[in-house]
Amino acid sequence: MNHMELTGLRMTRDSLSYSDAMHAVVTHRGWFRDTKAMLAGMTVNGFRFSAARSLSADSWHAYNWVAEHFLAADFIGIAASSNAGFRFAPTFPLYREHAVAMIKRSLLRGTGAVFWKDDFVVAAGYDDRDGTLLYDDGSVAGGELKRLPYAEFGSNATPYWYCQILEARLEADELSIYKESFMQAIYKWETHDPLLPEDGYACGKRLYEVIVRRLEDGPYDADGLASLLRRYAAAKRDLDAYAARLALVWPECEPIAACYAVVAAAFVRLAAGIRPGGEPDAIVLLREAAEAEEEAVTRMKAHMSERLRNRFNDIALR
Repeated sequence: MNHMELTGLRMTRDSLSYSDAMHAVVTHRGWFRDTKAMLAGMTVNGFRFSAARSLSADSWHAYNWVAEHFLAADFIGIAASSNAGFRFAPTFPLYREHAVAMIKRSLLRGTGAVFWKDDFVVAAGYDDRDGTLLYDDGSVAGGELKRLPYAEFGSNATPYWYCQILEARLEADELSIYKESFMQAIYKWETHDPLLPEDGYACGKRLYEVIVRRLEDGPYDADGLASLLRRYAAAKRDLDAYAARLALVWPECEPIAACYAVVAAAFVRLAAGIRPGGEPDAIVLLREAAEAEEEAVTRMKAHMSERLRNRFNDIALR
């Protein structure tokens, strides 16, 4: 087929993360029928909270995409495969050709693909007549699909390329998914990402400490921090909605939902911007959010105490 486009496959930028692209693909395919906030919680993507200690804007995506996105799909019963690398590798032209072919095959099966084009975007079609992928980056709601020549796949402002193919959906028990999301949330809050050097990055609860210290002592990357706060305000909003939904399933989780409501509200104010001289107010909000999130995780641990004991010292083990 020389040209094809999946009707109705579009993405919107709400979560400001991989969740936006994944949600577009899995809802279009009929594999997921809930909100983006629920997807962010169930796949654990919304619980990731990490950044460079320099607070650079692009450090929100410093994590193992292949591993974490494989798990994100696996958590909700979707089989997935990924390819990634650096465009300066001598074998990149071969990998690029293979990645484009993978994406086209997925599209022919009726499933969009996720790839990196200076953010996570969705491939929704292709046109062999001019050698282009048709994709949506969510920049214009309902707008025309953008075109990316096959030869430019992987040519990003950043030196890396990535694509993910979502392959099949297996039945999964939702209650088990919710429980596992709490387990992984505890792990992400308490544990440093093993991919990232600890002297250069902070993860989970420690990121709050780093941001507060930067605001107290300076100097800090104001533009970078503003960008990170906007990204993570979207994530905390998703977690607020997710926890509220789970509180309807397990009423004993209502205090967890109340904690995330506090976190989300604090980040809404932080994302509005830190004005010159406004660092003390921002520090108060960050400490309130950190305290509320610590309380939420403590209550998760109480709720999941038996499962935690069964995993001994490896909370992330499934």
